[in-house]
Amino acid sequence: MKTSKISIKGYLKRFIMLTAGLLIASYGICMTVNSQLGISPWDVFAQGLAFKLSDITGNTYTLGTLTRWIGWVVLVLAVILREKVGFGTIYDILIVGTFINFYSGNNLVPAPESFVFRFILLIGGFIVWSFGVYFYLAAELGAGPRDSLMAALSKRGLPVNIAKNAIEAVVFVIGWICGGTVGIGTVIAVFIMGYLLKFWFAVFKFDLTKAENESLLDTAKNVAKIFSKA
Repeated sequence: MKTSKISIKGYLKRFIMLTAGLLIASYGICMTVNSQLGISPWDVFAQGLAFKLSDITGNTYTLGTLTRWIGWVVLVLAVILREKVGFGTIYDILIVGTFINFYSGNNLVPAPESFVFRFILLIGGFIVWSFGVYFYLAAELGAGPRDSLMAALSKRGLPVNIAKNAIEAVVFVIGWICGGTVGIGTVIAVFIMGYLLKFWFAVFKFDLTKAENESLLDTAKNVAKIFSKA
């Protein structure tokens, strides 16, 4: 990894990129939800579980809360499969669900009634979401729990696309059965996100295959070295 990235200035820049990316991605997710035209498989899963738990317990569970809970469970699975956990992995879980709740709870995302504007909101949401994901990945501080699980399965013989599709198929079916919102947006999410990410990577000349994600332990050691020399 470049020496410039392992410095106080380098880590500050990467932390800002990570935070900005997750906040932007969270807003994009809320935009797709408010379009009411269908959401991504993982969000169908989280929303469906939120509805089901609310019915069972009588308490209210939000999409953001279930997104955070699911993140912890998936993280445990990734650790069991010996996948690297970085600072960004933990931060992803803490930030995304919290800000989905913040944006939604404070009505900071438009909720149009016209189909045309809802469709525009949906596509705009995917664009904003993918832009945030680029920033988050470019920080190179660790993949999110869902991406970590996908990587762990791919390292055990499953091609990345099959691992991704298999995981999303399972969570989609469970979420759908539990009442998650399924529609044209769900289908679009499966096909469009990869292309949008490829677009942003090309714009910013970012090569994901050359990304050097740090483990949480690596980051702690590097930061300790920086301050010991200060």
